[in-house]
Amino acid sequence: MSLASLGFIGAGKAAQVLAKGFISSGILRPNEIMASAPTSRDFEQFQALGCQVTTDNKKVIKENRTVFLAIKAKVFPNVLKEISPVVSKEHMIISVAAGVTLDFLQNSLPGRTRLSRMMVNTPVQFREGVSAVTFGRFAQDEDCEMIHQMMNSVGYSFEIEEDLQDVMTALTGGGPAYVYLAIEALADGAVRVGLNRQDAMILAAKTTAGAARMVMESGQHPGELKDAVCSAGGSTIAGIQALEEKGFRGALINAVCAATARARQPWGISKNGIEENLKPN
Repeated sequence: MSLASLGFIGAGKAAQVLAKGFISSGILRPNEIMASAPTSRDFEQFQALGCQVTTDNKKVIKENRTVFLAIKAKVFPNVLKEISPVVSKEHMIISVAAGVTLDFLQNSLPGRTRLSRMMVNTPVQFREGVSAVTFGRFAQDEDCEMIHQMMNSVGYSFEIEEDLQDVMTALTGGGPAYVYLAIEALADGAVRVGLNRQDAMILAAKTTAGAARMVMESGQHPGELKDAVCSAGGSTIAGIQALEEKGFRGALINAVCAATARARQPWGISKNGIEENLKPN
């Protein structure tokens, strides 16, 4: 893959985990990554990585052909207006913001700008992330190949229709948080019955990671794998019953549905107390 440099407009958590993943994968060296932020305090983490930093968003565009927009949705109008004069047909602009549509980006940047929208999750920093990618109508074949190679270097990437991006926000974007909650609760249960906290947390995390690998590599349905662990009249089926009585599966289903509904809500900025809907009709 030919990627001479990479820019980030925005230096927050999303940009940081991506940069860490790309550096760890070896596709980029720290000095080949540039990030911009409003103040020097905002890009301290990038400085610590050895990346280039700036407070000038236009500089990121001018010096990099591939640029991630890793900013909050509410600041998109101002940032897009700022960078639009220096965006050319040579650029590939990638947005990782939830709710910001390709149409909105296309209408805010020069005609035929090459675009991609994606949802990534935080495990990309450990090269175990998931990236759901949608390409704009002017993206070229080499753009698609480059982005998939880039994102596969930090985990698993796949292409989806844009109308499923909100679902990806709920499932792959928010999914790690649900799993962290489960790991914490499993560890709490073990502490409750006598295990020390440090061992409980490590064992809960490793058990979760092992179970996930079983799903991925065995090819079996999770229900089959669950049944294989539950012996007749045993302790595991007793635990399953306790989970079912508390609506465990229903709670997870509801979490994904609620997060999807929230992601589908229009986003905007307020002027004089009036909320503006920035999603195209």
